[in-house]
Amino acid sequence: MLDFFQIHDGQPTNNSPKLKFIGGIEWEEFEEAQIANVVEKHLDYYGKFRWSNESVSRKIAQLKELNRTSLSNLTDILKQANAADCGLIAFGD
Repeated sequence: MLDFFQIHDGQPTNNSPKLKFIGGIEWEEFEEAQIANVVEKHLDYYGKFRWSNESVSRKIAQLKELNRTSLSNLTDILKQANAADCGLIAFGD
């Protein structure tokens, strides 16, 4: 599973013990999101990456246009981060 945590844009990544877990997605949803160009092609499901609050907002708009129910977990995660005025950091396991 790819786990997502809220992180403020100015917060350093090494402050990870204080991050709030908000959900995760399975490989199939990650792959579909890459095909739909919501998740960048260079990102790795088993790696670590970070999206700013601005990037989260853009991805919500993209998903709204796509209207794919199969990306519902990712949509929920992005909306939670946006509501908290945060970005996201993801860790693959």
